[in-house]
Amino acid sequence: MAFFTGRAGSLVFGGKPVAKIRDWSIETTVELLSTNDISSSVNTFTPGVKGATGSATLMYYKLESGESATKTQFTELLSKIMKTGAVTESERVSLELNVGTGTSDDIKFNAYITSASVSVSTGELSVVPVNFTVDGDFTEVIA
Repeated sequence: MAFFTGRAGSLVFGGKPVAKIRDWSIETTVELLSTNDISSSVNTFTPGVKGATGSATLMYYKLESGESATKTQFTELLSKIMKTGAVTESERVSLELNVGTGTSDDIKFNAYITSASVSVSTGELSVVPVNFTVDGDFTEVIA
């Protein structure tokens, strides 16, 4: 039996892993539609629309020369929402969340970055928490 720790996880954007990430999470929900009628004495439901949201905490980190070709800098994700002008459909991103190191441990989907902030505290690492909402269905899930 294999166990996974956060050390094996990653977030991939634009085909490259984000340079420094502290954590990520994803939550999938299904709306339940009531099928009760006037004579029902107990609740009954049918599945409705499925959706997912998630978050990640990126480290405020500058890539060194030589790293830029293999990793994505946090500013590329941040620029999808923290920008001048309107957010458009062109800001939709393709994300891949990895639990482990195998390809069967991936969750892939398209999403919009819905919020981002830069957090700076004395004596702490500077971080960039981002939230996202999945657009459409998953393109790959954990097998």
